[in-house]
Amino acid sequence: MVENSLGRLWLEGHPNETLRMKWRYYMDEAPQEPTVAARLAQLRVPYAALQPDQLTVLDPCMGSGHILVYAFDVLMDIYRSVGYTDRDAVQSIVQNNLYGLDIDDRAAQLAYFAVMMKACEYARRFLRRGVQPHVCAIAESVPLAELSPFGAEKALAQTLLDTFRDAKEYGSILHVPLSLADIQRLADRTAALQSGQHDTLLSMADNAQAAAAIQPLLAQAQILARQYDAVITNPPYMGGSGMNENLSRFVKENYPDSKSDLFACFIERGNTMVKTNGLNCMVTMQSWMFLSSFEKMRCHILKTKDIVCLMHMENMVLGIAFGTAVTIFKNTHIHGYKGTYNQIKLCDIENEVPKNFPVSENRFAQVSTDNFSKIPGAPVAYWVSERFLQSF
Repeated sequence: MVENSLGRLWLEGHPNETLRMKWRYYMDEAPQEPTVAARLAQLRVPYAALQPDQLTVLDPCMGSGHILVYAFDVLMDIYRSVGYTDRDAVQSIVQNNLYGLDIDDRAAQLAYFAVMMKACEYARRFLRRGVQPHVCAIAESVPLAELSPFGAEKALAQTLLDTFRDAKEYGSILHVPLSLADIQRLADRTAALQSGQHDTLLSMADNAQAAAAIQPLLAQAQILARQYDAVITNPPYMGGSGMNENLSRFVKENYPDSKSDLFACFIERGNTMVKTNGLNCMVTMQSWMFLSSFEKMRCHILKTKDIVCLMHMENMVLGIAFGTAVTIFKNTHIHGYKGTYNQIKLCDIENEVPKNFPVSENRFAQVSTDNFSKIPGAPVAYWVSERFLQSF
């Protein structure tokens, strides 16, 4: 997941065969038609100017931080390839590259610990620098009767409180209706209230109470309001029957095309979290590829995104009793673009790793997503023949 999203973004602007060979699970791009190749070359021109400290990666369902830790290693490979020392690279990675969210407080603590220990693996004295990673547990807002201390930012404060009401039920599928500039204005005002620099008609205690209600929400608001080069996660799976009343109502109102399962809502949300040409990579149930309940979502994705690569795994490959798919969506759409599709069966796995990767034979395909829309229901049927497609 990390190698084919974060790693791919870097290699597209900075070809490096040493890095390419080091990343064992990297899947080469399919050969493209000349017009598609020309368009891709045009889109990738800005990538050549991209510096390592400009890459941003988010895991919106980070759990205890497994993906963030592996992303740390890949980022170290990238920094080293352009001459950074480990000491400088570690600080930049923590400050500039990695972001993570979760609804579980203990999971967020473990992710924080994992990222910091990974940093110490490369720089033993890193903890002495006081640099904090951008990982946090999503907090819920508490009612605040008086917003007068925020003055001109009163409306911004109210919007923030409204956004994060019952936030632990929704997590990262929440949308923050504030710009980063608005959030920074509110952060500056909150800091001033905490330091006592602003006199208001209320007492210092009231000012402190107002600031305390807003302060825990600012970091998560900043993370949710920005866009990233890569979003990489294993989202939660939950069908509509498992949702409580609040969550069910929320997804029906905000994710009508993907409301049948929470993982599909996260696919949609991830596609809005990445920049233009950014990559959204998720490992999910395979059901979104075929079932009619996801047809609207699927059709929208096929019209507006490119599938760069998809690794399709049958039941029990990951030790679970249903098929899964690791899909990398690119936030652009080029007519005729061919993605890479690989099917992995249980017989391809030994000691929990693939015997060979990618699997070849008749379970490897390089096809355009345009083909899927030719079939009623637009299933992601990457294995079908040209003759089969002509039937439609």
